Amino acid sequence: MTGIGGRVAQLVLIMVGMLIFAYPLTVGAGSPISCRGVTMGPGDTCAKAGATATQSYEQRAQAKRNAAPVIMVVGVLVMAFGVTLLITGQRRVAERR
Repeated sequence: MTGIGGRVAQLVLIMVGMLIFAYPLTVGAGSPISCRGVTMGPGDTCAKAGATATQSYEQRAQAKRNAAPVIMVVGVLVMAFGVTLLITGQRRVAERR
């Protein structure tokens, strides 16, 4: 992509990466642990639909804590990809001149 449209798309990609990075620290941090839409509390269990396996509140809370750094890394990677596209696009424009 080149031109203004390409730069806008790259900037949007960088912003999306920032939002992904921030999600576990903002909205994701405040969301309650739930089981199919029902808020859970300590000691509660969640039976998976159509399966015999269950998860405790503590297991679901641990999974949420473990997912936060992964989500943040994905956000950083999306931002880095957008920055790389932006820089290489700018270099191509400069080389054409």
